[in-house]
Amino acid sequence: MANELMPLYYAIMKHFMDGNEHSAQDVIDALEPNYGGYKLLTNKDVEEALDTAKENGLIDESSCDLDNSGNLLIRYQINDFGRDMIDRYIGKYNNPV
Repeated sequence: MANELMPLYYAIMKHFMDGNEHSAQDVIDALEPNYGGYKLLTNKDVEEALDTAKENGLIDESSCDLDNSGNLLIRYQINDFGRDMIDRYIGKYNNPV
């Protein structure tokens, strides 16, 4: 049976389409049920994907603080440009994430 899930990076970006702010851990928690077996669903790799999306203008840093362990926690939120790009290029994937 073929894998019917969209690519992980696409799923990460589509997660932001709800308009809320999300941290890397929020994304991992949301995608874990479907993508839990993916080796790249780690905090480090998701943070890298979010950094790349930020540099490409798709999402913006919306807030930051320290988590319970004293680590920097950055939250991101989609912007209008990102919403348009995701609708155009990833919108064809309608499977749930």
